[in-house]
Amino acid sequence: MVHAATHPDEIPFRTWADAPGWVRAVPVVLVAIGALSLALLFGREPHRAWEALLFNWLFWSSLAFGMTLFAVALHLTNAHWAWSVQRFAAGGAFFLPIALLLLPVVFGGSEHFFHHWLRAEGDPVLEAKRAWLNLPGLIARDLVAVALLTTLALWFVRTLVRPDLRGPAVPSCPLYERLTRGWRGEREEALRAKRTMNRLGPVLAILYAVLWGMIGVDLAMSLEPHWFSTMFPVAFFWTGFHGGVAATALAVCLLRRPLGLQSYVGKAQLHDLGKLVFAFSIFWMYLNWSQYIVIWYGLLPVEQSWLVHRLELPFGRVTAAVVLLTFVLPFFGLLTRPPKRHPVSLGLFALLILIGHWLERYLLVVPSLTETRGRLPLGWPELGVGLGFAGLFLLAYGFYLRRFPLLPSAASLAARDPLFVAVPASEPERAQA
Repeated sequence: MVHAATHPDEIPFRTWADAPGWVRAVPVVLVAIGALSLALLFGREPHRAWEALLFNWLFWSSLAFGMTLFAVALHLTNAHWAWSVQRFAAGGAFFLPIALLLLPVVFGGSEHFFHHWLRAEGDPVLEAKRAWLNLPGLIARDLVAVALLTTLALWFVRTLVRPDLRGPAVPSCPLYERLTRGWRGEREEALRAKRTMNRLGPVLAILYAVLWGMIGVDLAMSLEPHWFSTMFPVAFFWTGFHGGVAATALAVCLLRRPLGLQSYVGKAQLHDLGKLVFAFSIFWMYLNWSQYIVIWYGLLPVEQSWLVHRLELPFGRVTAAVVLLTFVLPFFGLLTRPPKRHPVSLGLFALLILIGHWLERYLLVVPSLTETRGRLPLGWPELGVGLGFAGLFLLAYGFYLRRFPLLPSAASLAARDPLFVAVPASEPERAQA
């Protein structure tokens, strides 16, 4: 049976244009910390600097793609409950141009990352993989893949917000005028946007799975070129998507009150976000367990080597922390209903998951490149570089928050989906259904 979804009959045009000065200053400070940390690392331990660049690029780029694909998934599944949440996810796409510009910088460490197969001679296994594992081909296909995904992601987000960039309540802005050239009227623009996203969304989702999985193979799995796993690219792109859901939940929990959106993002939306965070943590563990159990019981030394590097000291403790932060704590913490409906508890578990994913990206890179049985090569330098990337991400996300509406208009909602029914804005509890 199909049930009508409700939304308020009046939805304000809401951006965060009046964000406090200290909020705008924080990302700049973080970028400065990251630049200083990277400079100090290159001066003292350049190999750690390159490793920190690579795994942080993988984490923050995965997060941006994951948030964008979450917005795509909410559209494709016709998730009525998420009408006031979707645009928090879409903002992740604005980091992708930065990620694309940083990728050639990351490739500056290719001699360090890929030395296992760049300088290998007489190895029959690597010779058989030479058609794929060659540096010009790897750099070219990865740059093309990220550029294509970035273009499609920004196209999707532009299509999503375009119907709400003109109207009586919309302030005059040269950016809006450029983005709404050829305006056909609000209803027609909303219908046209829905048709475009219906076609673009599945293409972007499929290409994300294929191309981002390929990025995982090229920039993480190939660091140990004798090792292979058919589950690896699946676990890699799913981690990005799961991180995108967790990052969206964290953004909603942090921003709903400063933006005055409590009447539009209520406990019902938090509960549904919490259920997704909870369920996708279980699926993340399922994928990684499926990869682990087959390899471990297969007793094949080549396949087990990758796991051994991450289960022995000093990296074994990081592996345990990843499982604890990404699966164990969210599972028990979000198992009941109340924590999912409270912004503090939901935001806390979302943050723990993101920390776990950051450590997971560290584990994909560093154990493959570092031969150590003593001190764990993880500390303030890697954290400093991570904070620098966080600053870049927040600068891009802040640009989105200050310039684009975080809520769709009531007219565009009604035009896109006839199942939406407007209710008086004075009935926020009904509007949260």
